[in-house]
Amino acid sequence: MQRKSRNGKAVQWLSSAVACLLLLSGCVTRSLTIKTDPPGAMVYVNDQLKGTTPLTYDFVWYGWHRVMIRKEGFQRVDDRKKLSAPIYLWIPVDLVMDFLPFRIRDQRTWEYVLAPQTDKTPLPPEMFLKQPQAQAPAALPSAATAAAVDVKKEQAQ
Repeated sequence: MQRKSRNGKAVQWLSSAVACLLLLSGCVTRSLTIKTDPPGAMVYVNDQLKGTTPLTYDFVWYGWHRVMIRKEGFQRVDDRKKLSAPIYLWIPVDLVMDFLPFRIRDQRTWEYVLAPQTDKTPLPPEMFLKQPQAQAPAALPSAATAAAVDVKKEQAQ
């Protein structure tokens, strides 16, 4: 009888320990910070507006992401970047990491320098040598005008 009581207590203690471990377990949070120089640019990630820089948000999945950054007076930035999972979040290690009694934070930062917008497009060198004079555009001939031109040519011959 004494033996059953010990086994029962051991099972009860073990189940309590597992329940505490599950309740106190941490989790993995993933966040991405995007900074620009100058700050204040609109950021789109995977075609969704995330906000203005500097910007930090929690992301859900690793892999390829499309980034578009826009700011008035600066050239638009289109980029494609890969977020790779750290080794401690690979399968099956990630399962162990999810049950640790503390929080794991995967913090990433991407930085971009925005180039000023150039309003003037460069002209080819031929344009500097010979400037064409403005001419009125010629009207497109209609079928009736083409027939009249043909009649005049026949009369001239």
